[in-house]
Amino acid sequence: MSTPPSGQFQPYDPSVANYPRNLWWVAARSGEVDGDTLLARRLLDTDIVLYRLRDGSVAAMDDRCMHRGLPLSMGWREGDEIVCRYHGFKYSPQGKIVQIPTQENCPKRAALRTYPVVEKAPFIWIWMGDPAQADPAKAPEYPWLNDPSWVWAGGYMHVKSNYMLLKENVLDLTHFPFTHKTTFGALDDYDEAAPNFVQENGTVSFVKEFNNQALSPIYDKDLNLGGKPVDRTDKGTSMSPAEHLFTASVYDRSPPPGERGEYTVHFQHLTTPETSTTHHYWWAMSRDYGVSDAAAAWMESVAKEAFAEDKVVLEAIQQRINDSPAPRELPEVSAVADRAGLLARRQLQAYLEREAAQEA
Repeated sequence: MSTPPSGQFQPYDPSVANYPRNLWWVAARSGEVDGDTLLARRLLDTDIVLYRLRDGSVAAMDDRCMHRGLPLSMGWREGDEIVCRYHGFKYSPQGKIVQIPTQENCPKRAALRTYPVVEKAPFIWIWMGDPAQADPAKAPEYPWLNDPSWVWAGGYMHVKSNYMLLKENVLDLTHFPFTHKTTFGALDDYDEAAPNFVQENGTVSFVKEFNNQALSPIYDKDLNLGGKPVDRTDKGTSMSPAEHLFTASVYDRSPPPGERGEYTVHFQHLTTPETSTTHHYWWAMSRDYGVSDAAAAWMESVAKEAFAEDKVVLEAIQQRINDSPAPRELPEVSAVADRAGLLARRQLQAYLEREAAQEA
């Protein structure tokens, strides 16, 4: 695939690989890599096998036997080693061939590529670029997802679109009344004013305030303010091409005696390219009130319904791009409210240009 052009950056040409490799990407949820599982997953146009070692850590390597090319994920485990289903070649977690059934010695230099992996539950992160640049401390972590005073629900979708289409989608509030007219979008009094946009320390954010309004049902569920006017600030931040964090901060200026007046809802949107036209999407919705199993089930239901609406739209857009003989020549008109998404394109371009400079 070609590298993205400089200048006017449109990241959705199917012939362009528009993802940096020197970045922590989500590879899986923790529960997906368990027991004797050999998890096959295509990430950044690369076939990977992930599995959990006896010490609890996770190993990742190219999912291809070096003998005749069968996916190793079709084989089986013997301790911390993988046995190829075709001719029995055995591989260590370091990608080395450690046994060939028909001969005594193994080639010493032959090895599959392995990848740095960090698990910060509930997510497993992988670094697919220069391993010397992989700093485990910089892999994202969400402590509230392991805090018993919070309740959360999460899910996964395979989306047939470039991952940046979803990145721009979650930086955009103006599609809510239309794409989500019966779910999220019918819940707020969205005025015509565009959000404020903030670009700092390599991140891109929008900030939108809803002051002196009744709280939307999506947030009032189990809070039960009964239509009482409150203030709310929505902030959505593209932390990197791999990670987006949305926070709704609710402020009740006159809470009942003994009640706190501030509440928080988070959404994580985590995207990992599979190819230039498909991606993996992990999401988590969490809040610091109304903690119960029933609340988690409700959150999962309402989020899945709304995100399925996004999936339909994004896949239809990508299909039109795929069908075009000249994707870069498709006309594109942006509104003022699209600024966060356009800044996210610049954010991505900066990652790609920095990586290209390092390689040069």
